[in-house]
Amino acid sequence: MKFCKFSPSYTTNNKTIIDNVFIDNFLPTAPEYCVKVYLLGLSKCNDEQNNNLKYFADTLNMTEDDIISCFMYWQDKGLVQVLSTNPVEVRYLPVYSNSNSIKKYNIDKYADFNIQIQEILNTRQITPNEFAEYYNLIENYHIETGALIDIIKYCADYKGFNVRHPYIVTVAKDWEREGIRTREDVANKIAELGYADDKVNLILSAMGSKRKIQLEDKAYIDKWLNAFGFELSVIVYVVKMLKAKKRKLDMDYLDKMLTKYYEMKLLSIDEIDSYENELENLYFIATSINKQLGLFYEDLTKEIDTYVIDWVNKGYDKSTLEIIADNCFKSSIRTLEGFNNIILKLYKLGIVSLDSYNEYLRDNLAVDDEIKQILSSLNVSRNVNNNDRSFYRTWTKDWGFSLDIILYASTFAKDKINAMAYLNKILADWVGKVKTLSDAKNMRVVKETKNNFIHNNYTKEQISSLISNLDEVEV
Repeated sequence: MKFCKFSPSYTTNNKTIIDNVFIDNFLPTAPEYCVKVYLLGLSKCNDEQNNNLKYFADTLNMTEDDIISCFMYWQDKGLVQVLSTNPVEVRYLPVYSNSNSIKKYNIDKYADFNIQIQEILNTRQITPNEFAEYYNLIENYHIETGALIDIIKYCADYKGFNVRHPYIVTVAKDWEREGIRTREDVANKIAELGYADDKVNLILSAMGSKRKIQLEDKAYIDKWLNAFGFELSVIVYVVKMLKAKKRKLDMDYLDKMLTKYYEMKLLSIDEIDSYENELENLYFIATSINKQLGLFYEDLTKEIDTYVIDWVNKGYDKSTLEIIADNCFKSSIRTLEGFNNIILKLYKLGIVSLDSYNEYLRDNLAVDDEIKQILSSLNVSRNVNNNDRSFYRTWTKDWGFSLDIILYASTFAKDKINAMAYLNKILADWVGKVKTLSDAKNMRVVKETKNNFIHNNYTKEQISSLISNLDEVEV
């Protein structure tokens, strides 16, 4: 059976339709959570799935009793009919049929109450709708009349006598959820909040604010001290830290920061200080790298999360990253992705520290100097390129030839067309045969021919075997 459904007179065409009468007459004064419940229920009237009390409670982060109370609120407004509470069944009614209805209460019963709250809120006239909201709190939320009067007076003390009734209703319902329904409960709650005044004043003073304490401030203090477990000294430290960094300073932003620290399990000054210092260092690194690469990003958060944290975790410090970035810029590598690829390659080679990077540069420059000697021996006038380096790496690392052997072999390739390739052919023929310069001088060099391709009648099986052997060669 559906939790929410339309009455027969409520027509729909598979869309969630919100009547303008609801928006104009009910939305402005309704508690926020009641509006959420009404709209969610309206959307589920034609939906068999997730149309149950548990789904409503989980989705809206409310208790099941809260959901029922909200529907009772709308029933009082004439917008729904609660057919049953066990199991819960709610029927939505056409808004226009009861758009002006207010639940009838015994006015005589609330005569004294009306006089007292009108005296409290003496700068404005209380409307029938507002009175009805208060009656609803008394009759459906079971808040004592005297307790509600004390709540209204408390709200007026903090918000001023022009405090609007939705604020009062919200406070009353929030306290009711804590089990506060009697005058004694309210007195204890107010006394508890009173203890928070000095703490709030200390925080506001640290912020440099001289404004009046608000009820919301006390709720934050309770949350930070009791729910999160922060020491007051830690909260004041965070305020001063944010102020020193010229961050936004208000209770909402402070709550955002303290919530983040709580979720990260950073509860002490040392833990928070260490995190902020590290975060500041990451920002410095990101800014510096961007400067070296000729980049600018207003928001560095994504760059830090995607790249910088990984570089730091790999062991790279700011100075090393700056030098590498500067060299990348000079090599026309001017994107974060390109820079990151260089870092990954260096890391794979075990090059992390500035000393190891400088050694790597020196080694590579020394290699280029040796390649220049070979090019000079070949009478080739140009700069060293990556193809040259690839040849040289193969000759020295894979084939094991020394520079003097390579220079000797180059005398046979001198002035040849594509001299480096011809030199490579000579050295390939010497693999396994030449270990020393003396061995090389005893070798016969194959002369260059225009076409030295010789067709051999190898079988398919022989060719397959030879190719398979190459799998063992690591490239």
